[in-house]
Amino acid sequence: MSEQTRQIKLEAGILPGVSTGTIKKIIKAGITTVEALATLNPRDLKDDASMGLDTSENAIKAAIDLTENGFITGNELWDRRKLRTRLSTGSRAVDEIMRSQQDIENDKRGGFESETTTEIAAGNGVGKTQLCHQLAVIAQLPIPEGGLDGEVVWVDTENTFIPGRIDQICKARGYDTEGFLDKIHHGLALNTPHQGMLIEKLYSYCPEHNIKLIIVDSLMGLLRSEYIGRGTLSARQDELKTMLLTLAKVARSTKTTVIYTNQIMDDPGSMYANASKATGGNVMGHAATTRIWLRKGRAGSRVFKINKSPYLDELEATFIITENGIEDTEDNIKRWSKMEEEQ
Repeated sequence: MSEQTRQIKLEAGILPGVSTGTIKKIIKAGITTVEALATLNPRDLKDDASMGLDTSENAIKAAIDLTENGFITGNELWDRRKLRTRLSTGSRAVDEIMRSQQDIENDKRGGFESETTTEIAAGNGVGKTQLCHQLAVIAQLPIPEGGLDGEVVWVDTENTFIPGRIDQICKARGYDTEGFLDKIHHGLALNTPHQGMLIEKLYSYCPEHNIKLIIVDSLMGLLRSEYIGRGTLSARQDELKTMLLTLAKVARSTKTTVIYTNQIMDDPGSMYANASKATGGNVMGHAATTRIWLRKGRAGSRVFKINKSPYLDELEATFIITENGIEDTEDNIKRWSKMEEEQ
């Protein structure tokens, strides 16, 4: 395992001042790495592991000390970020707009950054689930080929994962379908509490199975159908906030790439006709590191637009969806060919 993905296994004697009995309780609660323990809230750990608050606080503090999660310099942070991987979308044009200045300086391709969360919002039939199927294949490829060299978790809330689609993409690229499907771990969420349980389980599931990509399709589907009316809005948003916070912590502690899809709805408060917005309100809007909006373009193409990012410009690129998966448009292929000829 490379240094950038190495994690410290939680076991007896690893944390100074923390007893073997306490370690066993924490592991039983589903926390199997020191990095995951360091991200937890003491009150939550107290309840999940059935221990005292002081014991929980001491264990988390010891984990934070061991993982050196204190103050660091800007240069140290920069060096750490250089180790993050990028997951290709399969479209060179899209990868290019997801390439930061730091990526360019370090001769890295663009794509979805590990240890972060990305929201992909789109209307029905635009292609967000199609993109997820493509990413579930590419993530298993070696890092030099745009992958993450790991396995995939798919938390499915709308029964949208189609093994046959993975088969199409794999066959088009000459990959072994059975081998790729075997590394996609599918969890069908039956209701909102079950969805929360599946997401919570990722703390231990990811390091156990070398998970490097987490897909939740869609994050809001069950929440919208089970929490109806203004009277349930507060409870719904609390559930959503917990899931989003857990996904962000899992991304950091297990060094995975997290991508979740979102639905869009009409915005009655807008002065513009046919205006739309992503569901989930401000809780959803503030959570993701990067927010992507997909829409239909001309001649069957799709438009991939960066709506929010701390380091990427608000650019857009087009791609097409074929039996082979996500591909560049003919215009983009011609443009890349011309640029390469001129170089």
